[in-house]
Amino acid sequence: MTHQVHLDGHSLDLDALGRAARGATVTIADDALGRAAASHRNAAEVSTMRPVYGRTTGVGAARDESTDSKVDHGLRLLRSHAAGWGEVMPAPVVRAALAVRANQILAGGSGATPALASALADLVGAPESDLPVVHRYGSLGTGDLTALAEVGLALIGERERIGGTKRADVQLTSADALPLMSSNAFAIAETGLHAASLHELARAADTVCALSFVALQGNPEAVSDTAAAATPFRGAQEVIRVLRELLDDQPGQPAHLQDFFGLRTWPQVHGPVLDTVLDLKRVVETAANTASENPLFTGTADAPEVTHHGGFHAAYLVLAVDTTLLALTRSAQAVQSRISHTLTDSDLGLPLFLSDATNGSSGVLIAEYVAASALSTIRGVASTPSSVQTAGVSAGIEDDASFAGQAAVRLGEATAAYRRMLAVELVCTVRALRMRGVVPVGELGEAFARCAALPAGIEDRDLSPELMIAERIVERYAVSTPQER
Repeated sequence: MTHQVHLDGHSLDLDALGRAARGATVTIADDALGRAAASHRNAAEVSTMRPVYGRTTGVGAARDESTDSKVDHGLRLLRSHAAGWGEVMPAPVVRAALAVRANQILAGGSGATPALASALADLVGAPESDLPVVHRYGSLGTGDLTALAEVGLALIGERERIGGTKRADVQLTSADALPLMSSNAFAIAETGLHAASLHELARAADTVCALSFVALQGNPEAVSDTAAAATPFRGAQEVIRVLRELLDDQPGQPAHLQDFFGLRTWPQVHGPVLDTVLDLKRVVETAANTASENPLFTGTADAPEVTHHGGFHAAYLVLAVDTTLLALTRSAQAVQSRISHTLTDSDLGLPLFLSDATNGSSGVLIAEYVAASALSTIRGVASTPSSVQTAGVSAGIEDDASFAGQAAVRLGEATAAYRRMLAVELVCTVRALRMRGVVPVGELGEAFARCAALPAGIEDRDLSPELMIAERIVERYAVSTPQER
């Protein structure tokens, strides 16, 4: 059963975002609706006193063109911006984005009617057939303009939902159109979902590495207290702590005085992944709980204020994604290194590629190729950072697009590739442990026992099914420490 998600404009975290993605029912705090209502009233009042971008004027290069249409202008904005293209966004991403957008409005400042936040929140837990059809591409990170315009048209009954029907859930005016679109809610939501998954995989990677440590007879000096003192960074010290606990009292003696880098420098190359992905999660949660629409409506009933600004720019989000991806390349390289050594290191006394005795057997040879292809994917998305991409549009008025949506896509590709790499390592190291007759003990022994679903034979066979099983096992290996919550 998926627990409820409670939106109050300031406490939406990634755990709740994950529940929203799975279709949880959403409730809204009364005081949050009050904040949204106050902002709505302030917007209406200040718009009678001075020009307000997107409400009494056009948008982009048409910022100086005035309009006094209270309804048609907003509808024109939604219709003219709903030009998304490409694949349809997955339902979990749409649900999460609707929750983010509702929560941002509830933070107070958008000027939109509170009914819009309620309508968005109601859709989070609705049947999939009721969700709006939202296309992935079309926005540049200056706000998910095309995606949110498509949401708006679905809400007012002008666009078909996923189930093929049309239904009006709310009436929107010129006071609501730009506030709805003035957000990177889809980029924030998708990034958040991937960041949560990557964090779980990063924690699971320590368990997989520990199994490889035992299979490869690694030297535990690399995770000693002295090694921790030599790397005084939070992520590395956390990796050392976890590995030291997992490797305590494991069978066997070190095969070498010091190991290859894939074992020996794991804390130093994997620790930054933990650090950067936690930073990324904080950026996502901050963005999901901030009123950053342009313009913002604040002040009091007696002294309403409007502020035109650039707080919606997603530079922090994109830079955090890029930094995480760069850190992930080093961790992934270490995973690839351990796979290669497990399959080909003659010091283990195991047959090449962990094959059976049949002449010319390939064993799990192809696993090294699969992992290398996944590593290439990670390197590819990390080597062209979204934060250095930009575009100037609308006569140069919007001349620095953040490409936040593209950053989210790249993070998703890298996360999927890393998951497959860890699955490959798990399949290889479990086979090596079984062939050596080594059974880990303690908590690591429990992790090894969970691999019973992996086939025991070593004959040449289709590896795809067990790699899928291994992915599911890896996902269950994740651990969290109290300091991280």
